[in-house]
Amino acid sequence: MTPLRSRSRLAVLLGQTALIACTLPQLAIAQTTTELEPIVVTGEGEGTATGPVTGTNPATLTGSKTATPITEVPQSVSVISAETLKTTNVSKLDGALSYVAGVTGQPYGYDSDTNWIFIRGFNASQHGAYQDGLANNAYGFGSFFIDPFLVERIEVLKGASSVLYGGSNPGGLVNYVTKAPTGEDKTTLEFGLDEHGRVWASVDQNRVVSDSLSYRLLGKIERLDGHGAFDPGLHTLLSGSVEQKLDNGAVLTYGLDLLKTDEAHVGNAWLPYVGTVEEASFGYIPRDFNVGEPDHDSYKRDQASLRFGFTQELGGGWKLTNNTRLSWADISERSVVAYGYATFGAPDAVGTLVRGVFDHDTSQTSFGTDTRLENTFATGALEHKVMVGVDLKNFKMDILEKSAYPATPLTVVDPIYGASQPAAAAYKDVDITQRQAGVYLQDQIRWGNGWIGTGNLRYDWVETEASADRATDAEGSKRNDGELTWRLGLAKEVTEGVTVYATTSTSFNPTIEPSTAGNDIKPETARQAELGVKWAVSNNFLLTASAFDLKRKNVSQSTFGEISPGVFGSIFSQVGEVESKGFEFEAQGKIAEGLTISAAYTKMELEVLDDQNTALIGNSLREEPEEFASLQMGWTPSSMPELTLTGAARYTGGSWADDANTAWVPSRTLFDIGASYAMQNDWQANLAITNVADKKYVSSCAGTNYCYYGDGRTASISISKSF
Repeated sequence: MTPLRSRSRLAVLLGQTALIACTLPQLAIAQTTTELEPIVVTGEGEGTATGPVTGTNPATLTGSKTATPITEVPQSVSVISAETLKTTNVSKLDGALSYVAGVTGQPYGYDSDTNWIFIRGFNASQHGAYQDGLANNAYGFGSFFIDPFLVERIEVLKGASSVLYGGSNPGGLVNYVTKAPTGEDKTTLEFGLDEHGRVWASVDQNRVVSDSLSYRLLGKIERLDGHGAFDPGLHTLLSGSVEQKLDNGAVLTYGLDLLKTDEAHVGNAWLPYVGTVEEASFGYIPRDFNVGEPDHDSYKRDQASLRFGFTQELGGGWKLTNNTRLSWADISERSVVAYGYATFGAPDAVGTLVRGVFDHDTSQTSFGTDTRLENTFATGALEHKVMVGVDLKNFKMDILEKSAYPATPLTVVDPIYGASQPAAAAYKDVDITQRQAGVYLQDQIRWGNGWIGTGNLRYDWVETEASADRATDAEGSKRNDGELTWRLGLAKEVTEGVTVYATTSTSFNPTIEPSTAGNDIKPETARQAELGVKWAVSNNFLLTASAFDLKRKNVSQSTFGEISPGVFGSIFSQVGEVESKGFEFEAQGKIAEGLTISAAYTKMELEVLDDQNTALIGNSLREEPEEFASLQMGWTPSSMPELTLTGAARYTGGSWADDANTAWVPSRTLFDIGASYAMQNDWQANLAITNVADKKYVSSCAGTNYCYYGDGRTASISISKSF
């Protein structure tokens, strides 16, 4: 199959979307996503940078750790509001990122237990997930899961960002800002359901106890079903936070989040290329086909986070801020997964799949704290906004992974479940600890007629330690890494509302993988250059465009497969260098009375520059599309101001299914619609339908044995009451 990869599909997308706009009176939606870099207003407090999103250019902490409007941050930043999450009835946070330039959400289709995200071509799911500015580290099959109901806003920072956060994904990061007390007395109850059997109920209560004390309680219970799962699952969230103002002006915040999940795996995944992308002799594999075993399959998660925040004005313009979080998670997973066809080539007439048992028990504890001082002062004609800080991370994970291979086969045609599976044996039983300390400095300088310069410098010390492997008797290991990272940005407001900028930055990522004999693991490093323009047309409309070139060295990757005869699991390797370069565009805001629009376009080239396998040099990276675009429109009729109608289209280009670039996953265009209606007495109803045409497609393939169907049509409705 020969892809026409150079042909832009933006014109096609816009034409299809215009057709929707004519046939449905639509609306501006869906996403309060705002985007990009340096300029405009300063001096807003941190409360505005972490509270509800207002306007197209809200203040954010993610790109600078000081309350800064998006247009003054010297990197691309996009923001999605809690209101967007609510009105679109989104079930997972990665599903909310489909309309953000540079970001691929749900690259592996619908997966109920993990938020999968790629930014500028690189997987940000494990080393690019943050909550309130602190890392939610993950490794292997262990991670922290954040529920959409807990989140006030999603902020996406694109590109190399270690100057602020230490070791992190070079393509960028996603910061989930937790809901906090709003300082009002209000309670909102919500009930919702979708066509797949998902049903949820939630409560959000804000209370002001006194002038100095307020709190917020969140509770949600959700039944999960459909998508090929063998049995319904249960998802429960409970969260409480308190804000206390002291007599000396300090503000303290405390929070506790509890999450419990008990479910079975969904279908759609671990399927071969022939039978999903290409038709097999028996036809196509059903979209919700589950390769597992009902009597074996389970996924359980218990998770808790304790949060603390502190701010204090110290005098002389200095302000002290601290964020601290202690998190714990215990995950138990039992699964049977497919590993291609039993014939290891063209499938037989009934599509017999070979399978393996994979089980794991993973517990992890993560501690993070970030303390910073900031002040604004002048030196001659220069105005400085200076920040100095130190952050500490301590991440510990206890891993027990077991497998059995081969397990019993399963046919696609008339599958018969219930066969007993072989007992899994441990192939990894190890404790891993990573400690990181970083000190950093930032200076945002303003001078002359609209000039803004941003300089950052940081140094990190990292210690990674692994115990002896109790499953293989392999020796333990310990290594120490250190890295200096920096960012330089220069911006100029060339005319009112229009700013051009240039930025270069570096990053590093010390992998958590333990060192072994003959396996000298080095931290990943990256350097990015970015040029862009931002046009704040008005307070209600923002247009941004950027071009970037990002090079990543010492790339770490894991491949799932047969480690040795009878052992089935994750294989780690570290290869040479890859490059991501491209262009991003976003426009969002009000274009007429009652009419809003949000558009995004991304075009990238993802190339292997160096690899242990020299045959791969010059190839594109697998899994990730190099072109995607979206257009959303929204309409609120003047005669019915309580009604908002939405319509959108999203195009995702094709991607390679393998490193050798021999198998191609086709592009797709999907359409979404929705409606929101504000009734009397603070009642509200939201209707959302994604993939309206129920298009069947493959999201991506991580090799020709591992392809993942995208989510089909999902119609959902929610009704809420505030009082």
